[in-house]
Amino acid sequence: PPETLALHYLPDERSLVIILAGGDIATLALDNPHVEVVGSVDSGIKAAAWSPDDEQIILVTGEDTLVCMTRNFDVVHEEPLRSNDFGHDKFINVGWGSKSTQFHGSLGKSAARQPTDTARPVSHPTDHGLPVISFRGDASFFAVSSLDPYPDGSGQARRQVRIYSRDASAGFQPKLSATSEALPGLEPALAWRPSGNLISTMVRYGYQGGGEGRQGRWDVAMLERNGLRHGGFELREDKADWEDGRVRELAWNSDSEVLAVWIERKERDVLQLWSMKNYHYYLKQELYSHDTQKPRFRGFKWHPEDPLSLYIICQDSIQHRTFTWDTFAARLPMPHDTASVAVTDGTRLLITPFRTQNTPPPMSSYHLTLPSTPVHACLSSWQDTAAAVFTNGQVMVWKLDTRLPEPRPEAGPGSGSKLKRGGKVAEPVVVLEKKVEGKRVIRNLALGPRGKVAVLSLALAVDTTDQGGRVNVFGGEGEQGEDEEVEVESDVERILWTDQGNILVLNGQKRLYSLSSKEPIDITLPSQPTSILLAGRLLFTLSPTSKLHMTALTAPFASVSLAQQPVTSFTLTSSFLIYTTTSHFAHFAPLVILERLANGDDLGGVGVGNELKWEERRVERGAKIVVASESEMSLVLQATRGNLETIYPRPMVLQVVKRDVLGGAYRAAFLTCRKHRLDLNILYDLDPEKFMANLENFVEQVYEVDYLNLFISSLNSDDSAKAVYGEQARDSTIPAEKVNTICDSLRTLLEARGLETYVESILTTHVCKIPADYESGLRVLLQLQAVHPEIVEDAIKYIIFLSDVNKLYDVALGMYNFQLVLMIAQYSQKDPKEYLPFLRELRALDKWDQRFKIDDHLERRESALANLKQAGPERFEDAASYLAKYELYDTAFKLYKDDQEKLIVIHDLYGDYLYDRREYTDSALSYLIANKPQKALKAYERAHAWRELFALAKKEGLSKESMDEMIERVTDYLGSRGRHLEASQIFIEYSSDVDSAVDTCCRGAEFSEAYRLISIHDRPDLVEAMIHPGLEEAHEALIEVFEEMDGQLDKETKRLKELNEIREKDYDAFYIVEREIDIEGVDVATNATTVASAFTRYTVAPSTMFSQTTRMTGQTAKSKRGKKRATGRRGTVDEWEYLVMSIGRLLARVDEKSAEALTLLRHLLLASSDHVALAQSLQNTILSFRTKLSNALDEAWQDRDAVLKEVVESGGSGLEGALEKSLGEIKPQVGEWKGMGLLLSN
Repeated sequence: PPETLALHYLPDERSLVIILAGGDIATLALDNPHVEVVGSVDSGIKAAAWSPDDEQIILVTGEDTLVCMTRNFDVVHEEPLRSNDFGHDKFINVGWGSKSTQFHGSLGKSAARQPTDTARPVSHPTDHGLPVISFRGDASFFAVSSLDPYPDGSGQARRQVRIYSRDASAGFQPKLSATSEALPGLEPALAWRPSGNLISTMVRYGYQGGGEGRQGRWDVAMLERNGLRHGGFELREDKADWEDGRVRELAWNSDSEVLAVWIERKERDVLQLWSMKNYHYYLKQELYSHDTQKPRFRGFKWHPEDPLSLYIICQDSIQHRTFTWDTFAARLPMPHDTASVAVTDGTRLLITPFRTQNTPPPMSSYHLTLPSTPVHACLSSWQDTAAAVFTNGQVMVWKLDTRLPEPRPEAGPGSGSKLKRGGKVAEPVVVLEKKVEGKRVIRNLALGPRGKVAVLSLALAVDTTDQGGRVNVFGGEGEQGEDEEVEVESDVERILWTDQGNILVLNGQKRLYSLSSKEPIDITLPSQPTSILLAGRLLFTLSPTSKLHMTALTAPFASVSLAQQPVTSFTLTSSFLIYTTTSHFAHFAPLVILERLANGDDLGGVGVGNELKWEERRVERGAKIVVASESEMSLVLQATRGNLETIYPRPMVLQVVKRDVLGGAYRAAFLTCRKHRLDLNILYDLDPEKFMANLENFVEQVYEVDYLNLFISSLNSDDSAKAVYGEQARDSTIPAEKVNTICDSLRTLLEARGLETYVESILTTHVCKIPADYESGLRVLLQLQAVHPEIVEDAIKYIIFLSDVNKLYDVALGMYNFQLVLMIAQYSQKDPKEYLPFLRELRALDKWDQRFKIDDHLERRESALANLKQAGPERFEDAASYLAKYELYDTAFKLYKDDQEKLIVIHDLYGDYLYDRREYTDSALSYLIANKPQKALKAYERAHAWRELFALAKKEGLSKESMDEMIERVTDYLGSRGRHLEASQIFIEYSSDVDSAVDTCCRGAEFSEAYRLISIHDRPDLVEAMIHPGLEEAHEALIEVFEEMDGQLDKETKRLKELNEIREKDYDAFYIVEREIDIEGVDVATNATTVASAFTRYTVAPSTMFSQTTRMTGQTAKSKRGKKRATGRRGTVDEWEYLVMSIGRLLARVDEKSAEALTLLRHLLLASSDHVALAQSLQNTILSFRTKLSNALDEAWQDRDAVLKEVVESGGSGLEGALEKSLGEIKPQVGEWKGMGLLLSN
């Protein structure tokens, strides 16, 4: 029967398309057993390929014609396969870089014209001569590798690759784009990488007409879309396979990560899986047929969606293999962690211990030579060992003996980074060789504690005597007779060890259970993991959908998703779970918190919403975790290209610092903080009591002066432990005087060890205090000058470096020590013109004048005044001027408390000072102490203390004219402030002016007091002259007030009725319900302009106009927003609510004026019959308005509950931000007011 070239499934039609080499094209529907031939090519078909989008078929016919057909088998395009044309992407050569333009040295220009001898490319005898077609992943290009015979009739041929484009604008008709460069030794295998950047093919070297090179070289060559070669790698085949073997097929998996190479060797076929990182191709797996009697393959196929799922078609069976990426990393406990990582590359296991070296791939620190490509390898988490298992069941275990750094010293110089014993990085030795008996498929292995190794294998389907899975456990080094075999289910996928030495197995149903009855574990994971790690009782798994889960192996068996974003990689240390996400962040989750989370504890601030928040740091885009070294506080990441990066994450560094500080290893903690630029306050803040108790130990460990200076200068009053460690910090109280306490204690220790040795650190303790104690530091310099003058210069330079030189100069000047001042000035490189004239001027003065001048220059006013006093009584005038200028009264009272004569002068100045500050009462007292009665009178009058004023005036015997003027000024002020009774009292008592007193009472509506004064002073004539006119004026004023309120009420009730009509007619506008309106040319509303509210016209409060261009402060803007919410927009529920509240607010004013009217009514009733009529009109007006107001309130509040309910139901923005307050309002009630009752009845 003719060979089947292509068998393709169309999922939307549920049918198979079969293309035969004889030329027939047939379909087979899954629901119809009959095969239908839809077409045939008479000349036969040499090659066929479907586009990835299932829309077109590319055929090469027996006549070497390229045919393009639709999925319905309609011919779209056909053309001859071979063409002399390069393609429409042909290069344009302008001569740059050509041989003719190069420099040829002594050979001369003629060398450029010499003919080049090139061998004629000829295909290898194993070439089947058929075309091969491969599409790019997006189906926009495809490549055809064909054998082109030479036209000279020699019968020889060479192979070329042609690249075609499928232009969408031309109906996806193929068009020749480029032709590959001449590649001698080019072979048929062809595979276009789905990502599109490379085309893989084969090139064989070392035969006549093949590639120039050594015999046995066989390369997988990469071509670019323009046909030029771009890298590749060499197959690792022996000479026999090179001569007789051939590469049957190449195929990339769907995510372009793995290239499968099907090699037909002399004895059997092999399928090699290669992956590329950092421009190096690693041989990861070699797959063989399980049936040794039939070792050939019929074909293979990658799964189109699952990138690491592979189907291998054998002669009598089909293998389905699913792979997963695994990082072979050692997670040994501190301090033995080597952070070793192993990478398989064919028969070499590449190992790098990242704790001591960061060797960039594809290099490694060292490698183990293997007998063949391993099925699986691993590194132990308990011992420094590695293991590998091979296809034939062979198991090998190596003791690596990796060299570790020397322990970090607690004292002494250096950080101890050298390797112990020097020499090699590791000295691996094989310690165990075993073999899994029987014909089995090896799946994986795991190294356990105490040197044990477990291997998981599966029985061959062709072997009927041995079914199911098996776990073989082999004893470790030096142990004999401990090999075990445990039968497990056939769908067990992986094994792992617990710390107790028990084995856990995971089957295909997500079930994880223990093989030992000593540690019974049987749980179901949330998903089938691609990666799995164990930390005590916590199991961490990464699902195929990139979900990171944590599951507890013991009760309560909680399973928690730890990240909402997809996780790309993760690892474990003894303190942290570290994982990276697709947002390119590395997250650090403390295991102690995860343990609490597994127990169901409340984590407080760790959880935000439904997401857990950990410390994080940004990493390079697409970077994944390789390994973490806890001892070195490092995390090794690999970028997508393959290059490595070592970072030192803050959480890992802080964890080591915390361990060292609490363990008393202060030097190690200090050096770590210094290296990683951490706040040195952590050394104290983590445990203040312990640090102070071990302060001498700290100095012994960190004894270098520079280190001590760095520590002291870094001190601050903040609690850095709380800021850095959060909840994980120890509960400790940081004293308020933390910095000063540490500085004083350290200084005491350092002074005992020798001033000359630690002078810089001692000076630092003075300068770094809060506030800085420069004076004490300068005193140390004076002490040093007397004892060790040879080191004073360096000490002065250091304190100048540490301080603000200007402040230091001023402090030295304030110590009145000119020798110290000159030393500071000289070593600070100050310009002598700046300080020498001033110092010469000072030297010319006597002692106290000199000190006064210095203190005044330094703005030490109190000290300057004290020095003026010491200068003698003759300088008191200058002292008085100085204290008045700088307001030094408190100091002056203390300095001159025993000198009464000078105190009087000071009190006079102090009275002037208080008078200017408008503290008139105290000013008057100070004037009286200074015996300045005239100033005191003026101060009392300004203070409006009229009782003290007139008492002092009487005492001083003020003239009648002056007294009358004073009375007039004081009473005018009191009357303008509503203090009419006090003003009338002054008229009666100090000028006996009854008329003015009564008139003042009437103007203030104090009619009762006016009647009393008339009675006492027997002045009945004043009743008609003053009281009756006053009553009439008061009556008229109250009538106007009520008329004004009546007008306001009419306007507001009228507007309320209008708004009720709007409510009925335009519901949406009233409740501000926004509807989506498509306005042409308008994309979004703007709040750049607003309409000012006009509601204030209903009130009597004056309005303030302002410019829209005025810039408002934040507080003003806030108040404006509050007013806008209160008034709202015109014609809406906001205005309606504002008017209802405004009517209610009228009631308070009505009650106030009604109370005032009641007093007036009593006096009108008793005045005269005419005044009784006035009283009746006033009472009727008030009663009428109160009734009107009560009715208005009832009407306004009648529908209020319904309106507020509709505000809620409408969903509009009415009463936004004020609805809750409106719902809490209570209707005001107009109380009963009878006025004079029956006394004024009509």
